[in-house]
Amino acid sequence: MIFHLLWRLTRRAAVNLWRAPLPSLVSVLTIGLSLFLGASFVLALFAMKALLASWGAQASVTLYLDRALTDGQARALAQEVQTRAGDASIVYVDKATALSRLRVDLGDLAGALDGLTQNPLPPSLEVTPRVALSPDGLRALAAQLAQLPGVQEVDYGREWLDKLEALGRASRAFGTGALLAVLGAALLVVANTIRLAVYARRDEIEIMKLVGATDTYVRAPFLLEGILQGLLGAGLALGAVLSMERWMLPRAQAAFAFAAGMVPPKLLPLHGAALLGLGAVVGLLGSWLAVARFLRT
Repeated sequence: MIFHLLWRLTRRAAVNLWRAPLPSLVSVLTIGLSLFLGASFVLALFAMKALLASWGAQASVTLYLDRALTDGQARALAQEVQTRAGDASIVYVDKATALSRLRVDLGDLAGALDGLTQNPLPPSLEVTPRVALSPDGLRALAAQLAQLPGVQEVDYGREWLDKLEALGRASRAFGTGALLAVLGAALLVVANTIRLAVYARRDEIEIMKLVGATDTYVRAPFLLEGILQGLLGAGLALGAVLSMERWMLPRAQAAFAFAAGMVPPKLLPLHGAALLGLGAVVGLLGSWLAVARFLRT
């Protein structure tokens, strides 16, 4: 009995949508565009997170040692660092190697080093974790290694790491605000579209109320109309997102060298179901607002 009633109300809602194709089409397209933009923002956030993680995975900690340490003492310290750092690659750079690297980096200006009477560069240990660390984990590792005797200075790209974290926070804040904005716009469009449908059938609704129809019975077809519009719009958005994921993201990744090695985000079945559910909720809320306002007046 309940399923029969639900089917009859759903069929009635579909017929009402068919009778007013232009407003319904505008509502469906608006919901689809809004959800597509929202889903694109979410995918962009996932891509940004993956890109930041790939950049962060390349982070390393450089320990500049006391110049008075001998090679034997420095290599013994490297063993201690290996114990503290765990699964990490440790490279010892002696003073001569450091000076040779500096000559290469200076290029044509390397002749300026010929007048040096002694090597001013300290030996160093380059610690590269094999497992990607979070920013907090990298800071903790740097602070721990800085306490070792013989370590004069620690460099782990603090400024670069802070900029990466700030970029991640800004992208999340922007994506959240944009998602709320487009969903709010879709909600208003659905509410106005359903409101037009309600006013177009106000005489029918008044007759139904006179013969004893409850608010729930009057409201149900319009709510189902909103849900159908939301599902149709979400289906369009889902198809557009899947097309973008299949055709555009691989080409965009190939076009930018800095994204090489980054795993592009994938839309999982759970994400697709969530998108359809969000479309239905947007349509339902818009319809509820429109009908509730009419019934109050």
